[in-house]
Amino acid sequence: MSTTERKLVRSTVASSWRWMWPDILMRILPLTLVPLLYIWLLKLPPSFLGLTFTHVPLHLCVGILVGAGMAVFAILYRMFIVGPWFRWPTVGDHFFQGFYYLVINGPVEEFFFRGFLLAAVTQWTGWIGWGWLVSTAVYTLYHRLGRWNWRSVAGVGLAGIVFSLVYLCLPGPHSLLAVSIVHGFTTSGFLSWGDEALYRVWKRRQGHTPTIQQQPVEV
Repeated sequence: MSTTERKLVRSTVASSWRWMWPDILMRILPLTLVPLLYIWLLKLPPSFLGLTFTHVPLHLCVGILVGAGMAVFAILYRMFIVGPWFRWPTVGDHFFQGFYYLVINGPVEEFFFRGFLLAAVTQWTGWIGWGWLVSTAVYTLYHRLGRWNWRSVAGVGLAGIVFSLVYLCLPGPHSLLAVSIVHGFTTSGFLSWGDEALYRVWKRRQGHTPTIQQQPVEV
């Protein structure tokens, strides 16, 4: 086996931060501010956006259990449908990415697509079915803006259906708590833990310990 085949470039906190801070500025902040501006202009309560905390133990249990199942689904989908490419994160980068997906990205995307868009379209049309359909379709297709391939986008669509069901089917006023947990687990499984699983499979097939290059990678 050649030296080139034995080398493996790792993803680090520094390389993740290179794409993360522009993502916060160009995507996370607008997705947060637009719903807040909407309820401010229309004088709507925060609960309109799913900012409620009822049945918290139930939401935590559902979020963790469904989230764990969706994380497994995302890892398997990444391995067998999307393709074998991967970037292996360092331990620190796993925690760094995990925090971003679980605490920032997942809650903000749910805040916009389920909390705001689903509710706003339902308000405009008078039917929650349109809210579900439009929010799920827009959530799915907007990933093409990030140049995701269609196999990845299809997986996003399947996940979006689950997210909507979790958001709509739990009792009481709609709350973003459970669905944000599920979303964070799913994204971590697809974009972080899936890399770890792919690396383990790759390493077993190689039958040796690879030479590691600790340097940033292009995403």
